[in-house]
Amino acid sequence: MTVGPTRRLTATDYFTEAMQVLEESGFPALTAAGLCARLGSTRGSFYHHFGSFDQFVDEFLNYWEERYSRELIDRPESPDLWSQIDAQADLAIGLPHAAEAALRAWATINPRVAAAQHRVDELRRQGMAKSLRRQGVTGSQAKTFATIAIAALAGMQVTQRPLDRTALHAMYTELAKALGRPTPRA
Repeated sequence: MTVGPTRRLTATDYFTEAMQVLEESGFPALTAAGLCARLGSTRGSFYHHFGSFDQFVDEFLNYWEERYSRELIDRPESPDLWSQIDAQADLAIGLPHAAEAALRAWATINPRVAAAQHRVDELRRQGMAKSLRRQGVTGSQAKTFATIAIAALAGMQVTQRPLDRTALHAMYTELAKALGRPTPRA
């Protein structure tokens, strides 16, 4: 994304571009200089928004948590359990999987990223379990289903590049069957 000189960049512009860098090249490519080059901005612009690269990373991780977890969890409930499971599967399938795989790799060497990764996974797990409980699934079954779904998502993100969205959807379909969802007739 190249921004012309008449447009003022926002912190969100840097975060959006950072997700793109992670998608394309992984976490080692995420640098202040690289972001500035991609956005056609100066390092002064970057440091106007962020006092340091560490501050950028902290704010970027907060952006990721909000944009790709809290905002998704706060969406309205579906009218029935199976529609809710389908909606949650669609949300999971729509995540920026390569960027999340890069964040998971980065988390293995950076404690701040690891803490954010843990928060994101836990938010998603708790959000899914809570949603399932509201739809009538027992507490322990909802917690187990949500734990399996998040673990499977994380596993697929780090073992497949690019992530096979059809396989991810099939996995969620099988999990729904485990909860007793009837198999559609052919």
